[in-house]
Amino acid sequence: MRSQRFFAIGAVALIAGLWLQVPIAAQGVPLGLTSASGQGVTPAYEGWYANPDGTFTLSFGYFNRNTDQVLEIPLGENNSIEPAEFDGMQPTRFEARRHWGVFGIVVPADFGQHATVTWTIKMGSHEYSIPAALKTDWKIDALEGEGANGNTPPRLSFVEGGPDGAAPLGIVGPALHGSVGEPVEVTVWSKDDAVAGAGL
Repeated sequence: MRSQRFFAIGAVALIAGLWLQVPIAAQGVPLGLTSASGQGVTPAYEGWYANPDGTFTLSFGYFNRNTDQVLEIPLGENNSIEPAEFDGMQPTRFEARRHWGVFGIVVPADFGQHATVTWTIKMGSHEYSIPAALKTDWKIDALEGEGANGNTPPRLSFVEGGPDGAAPLGIVGPALHGSVGEPVEVTVWSKDDAVAGAGL
């Protein structure tokens, strides 16, 4: 019950924060409205987590309110991140529906709780911005282990015994080559801490 309450509070805070960031002209667009096509996309901030080197990663996703239409929004005025030093990390292709943990932005150890990184998406007369900050309520602790049992997410690698990764930053594998219309085989290795979650 406690986790559900925190999720509800976080969802309300996210929507409220996004609402306050958009221009008046865009506030008439319901965030939950979906259709096969013709709808826009809104950025989403999903929280932050600490990295072993003392830096922090801000995790972002998005909600393409279309159930079928894929949207293409090139980097630039209509798809930007501020401060500019972080611009270019965001996607330009937005698959239909909601997507979590699409990319992460690493900020320095001295970033502070009051500094923000803001992702803005513009489509026609609508503009949506979501600020990301290192607020305590937005800390993602799943990477440290669920609750008291220490269960952490699995880690993936593209090379057996090679570097591995988890979370939005993940791991970058070697280049793959293929031809249009031909399948490309991708081999992935995974490892888990073998700690079962609650109820498993």
